[in-house]
Amino acid sequence: MPFKDCLCFLVGKVARKMSRTTRERLIRYGLTPTQFFLLTALYEEDGIPISALAQKVALDKATLTGLLDRLERDGFTWRKADSDDRRAIRIHLTAKGESLREELTELYHDNNGMFLSLLSQEEKEVFERVVNKLETAEF
Repeated sequence: MPFKDCLCFLVGKVARKMSRTTRERLIRYGLTPTQFFLLTALYEEDGIPISALAQKVALDKATLTGLLDRLERDGFTWRKADSDDRRAIRIHLTAKGESLREELTELYHDNNGMFLSLLSQEEKEVFERVVNKLETAEF
């Protein structure tokens, strides 16, 4: 099989293209695509424990910690010990992070819609099944 037909290469190539497009749309906010997705996850569930956030965005805790450090440094989030379990830390949006909720949520939907608009309904359904199958596969 030629390299250009390798599934890992093709998926990576598409992911990089989507990430580049997203990055360009985020420049004005000073956010990376991953930070953008973290804020989007927090818009769904502000005050989520770090462990649950890591699972939600499919990142390991070490990677997530660095990203959260930068979001906190830039004034988008803050951390607080869980009142029921002092070992657990919850991530909260600051006023700055909250102030971008409407714009970033709209960008999230526009961005996703832009990519999905390239696919027919049947292609979307097949794509979703294939991605779910690969994501849940045991290797």
